[in-house]
Amino acid sequence: MNSKTVASQAFKGLVGAIAVVASAQAFAVPVTNWEYVVNSGFTAYMGNGSGANGGVTGSNTNTLLGAPSLLSWGVSTGSGQSSLGVGAATNGTFSGTLTTGSPAVNTVQLIHNNYPIIAPSLVSATLTDVIALRSTAPYSGTLQTPAALLFSINFLETNNDGSCEAGGSGGDCNDIFVMNVAGAGFNPVDNSLNQTFWYDGEDYSAILHITGLGVLSNSACDAVFGNTSHRGCIGFTTVEGQTNSFQVSLQITDTPYVVPEPGALALLGLGLVGLGATRRRWSFWA
Repeated sequence: MNSKTVASQAFKGLVGAIAVVASAQAFAVPVTNWEYVVNSGFTAYMGNGSGANGGVTGSNTNTLLGAPSLLSWGVSTGSGQSSLGVGAATNGTFSGTLTTGSPAVNTVQLIHNNYPIIAPSLVSATLTDVIALRSTAPYSGTLQTPAALLFSINFLETNNDGSCEAGGSGGDCNDIFVMNVAGAGFNPVDNSLNQTFWYDGEDYSAILHITGLGVLSNSACDAVFGNTSHRGCIGFTTVEGQTNSFQVSLQITDTPYVVPEPGALALLGLGLVGLGATRRRWSFWA
């Protein structure tokens, strides 16, 4: 065998090896199991009173964000101040594991202590959430922290005068929370928040469920914003004089989320709020 033949065979072997490596990289092994760590905090908040932050105070600070995971407001009339917390018992930090394609797993609870108070009251807040992910099957030692997701919250402390734009009983009216989530698509079929993300060469969809979250009535949206321009808003309402708890759960699937077409939504008779999911690095509230 002459030197040219040997060189040719060596070159072909090298090309074949490169092709195998490239093929392995192009077809990454899908992730079946995950570890996650979520950090949440209110990075902005305002009330309708005087002083710093309009009379709303923050506590239970999240270490990573340097922001409170619990907001409190109002002068108690007997039961205590009203408050809004997300994982406040652990300062807005929560960790766990889940399996791709399995049912959603419970994470933190969103809790609103809706007590009778004298002003000031919360008016608006921005909830910032950062999630870190690690693949455990196949194992990846790198913990990735994508950009934060922002939840813009508008809140109405309703007057207990029997008008009750969002329901109530005995003259007491439900308070109203409206949410607009930048970077996530709202699925009106199951009232979930969805975001497609790219991880190690594969598309996945993170699906966030919050009990009670859904499209609010026109009267509730109108009451919060003082006009009719935000009808179809999404959010939830809370009962006066109670601790209202909403379970947050997380699911990851290997099916990218596609925002339903407007025509399909019209057929369903439901509103769509929020930005469409795009193929990007991600984070969400949990």
